[in-house]
Amino acid sequence: MRIFLVGMMGSGKSTIGKKVADVLDLEFVDMDAEIERREKRSINRIFEEDGEEYFRLREKALLKELVQKDNIVVSTGGGVVLDPESRELLKKEKTLFLYAPPEVLIERVTEENRPLLKEGKEKIYEIWEGRKHFYAEFRRIDTSRLNEWETTALVVLEALDGKEVLVIEKPHRVEIVLGGFKRVRDEELVFTTERVEKIYGRYLPERRLLFPDGEAVKSLEHVTRAYYELVKMDFPRDKVIVGVGGGALTDFTGFVASTFKRGVGLSFYPTTLLAQVDASVGGKNAIDFAGVKNIIGTFRMPDYVIIDPVVALSMDEGRFEEGVVEAFKMTLLSGKGLDLFDDPEKIEKRSLRVLSEMVKISVEEKAKIVVEDPYDKVLRHALNLGHTLGHVYEMLEEVPHGIAVAWGLEKETMYLYRKGIVPKETLKWIVERIKQIVPIPVPAIDREKARNLILNDKKILKGSRVRLPYVREIGKVEFLEVDPLELLEVVD
Repeated sequence: MRIFLVGMMGSGKSTIGKKVADVLDLEFVDMDAEIERREKRSINRIFEEDGEEYFRLREKALLKELVQKDNIVVSTGGGVVLDPESRELLKKEKTLFLYAPPEVLIERVTEENRPLLKEGKEKIYEIWEGRKHFYAEFRRIDTSRLNEWETTALVVLEALDGKEVLVIEKPHRVEIVLGGFKRVRDEELVFTTERVEKIYGRYLPERRLLFPDGEAVKSLEHVTRAYYELVKMDFPRDKVIVGVGGGALTDFTGFVASTFKRGVGLSFYPTTLLAQVDASVGGKNAIDFAGVKNIIGTFRMPDYVIIDPVVALSMDEGRFEEGVVEAFKMTLLSGKGLDLFDDPEKIEKRSLRVLSEMVKISVEEKAKIVVEDPYDKVLRHALNLGHTLGHVYEMLEEVPHGIAVAWGLEKETMYLYRKGIVPKETLKWIVERIKQIVPIPVPAIDREKARNLILNDKKILKGSRVRLPYVREIGKVEFLEVDPLELLEVVD
């Protein structure tokens, strides 16, 4: 695979190129830096001593070399498109134009080592006018409203033609396909969010309904709005509503589709790692009501789910780690992919190979559990690993769900170790990896507040015991009936 990035100075070619190379485990080449290395002098000096024409010749010669190499991501110089022969070479490759308007570029660039800006940054307007028709010959990605990870995800998505990772048929069809998100453009009707549209709008079909991002969508207000829109368009039972977004959006879409006309077609394209490894698989759909999360819901399997790990690359810091925590939980349950967590740098750089394997293992394990316990009677409770105390941390510390589950998993395992149930080596292994994923120390919490929260939890009847899932040995889930108040021994 060869990926070439073209664009103006300040468009992010080097920054994005390096991220793309890390994600795809490819070599990264910055053409300007490579020319400086070979010439043993800066771009400024090359222009001053030998002129721009000499530099363009060196640039063309290097490009001819690079199109013969495999497994590289190349950040080209801003002016490489000026040469007709170079443009023709680039058109034969996977070349993407990173666009940002001149007013944005001026804010981003410095004049250091940029000989074309020796008269000042305002020169960018003139340079843009002279080059914009050449850049227009390539597939464009507008970076002006996107952050680095969002841009990286689009570049990788554009570069991949589609590679199947996994297909399962039970409890419902799930396809994990790298580049598979692009299929969404062929769907009939999409429910999605403002953020998804901002990043991936180019792939979405024209017929789409936008809803708020996050948990806010899971309300009767938005359900009612969806019903009105479906009635207005006389949406038939034999058509499919497609949920494109994170876990909240897929929960919401599943609830609407399973209740409208007693059930219409349903599918998901989950866009967050948390939704890919958990929420989109298994057929549980719900909305919030009266301040209680997921209290109104249905069991309804989607007709199919298309999971593309590439789109999870666009997640913000913190939200991405939430999904990693959930994938780690599934690894503990399955006993597979333990080595994925031995290289935290690969996870931090969002290696697509590692990410795809995490998603694959998680989907396989959850599918196996759901097939055995589709209605959440017994075995499916294993998916609550770390969630009993995790819920307490989530409510009292007001942290994201994934962070709270990581803390809950650590403390629940500590509780079971103190009871002589979980061996020291298991505790040590789990805690070490959690701290790599979520380096934030577990905070001490007020026992009395935690006690009141547990006693008022509508899922826990007064005086009842909780069925606590745990792993004594990685890959083998067990359950222990405990008094939930006993867990508070480890929270401070």
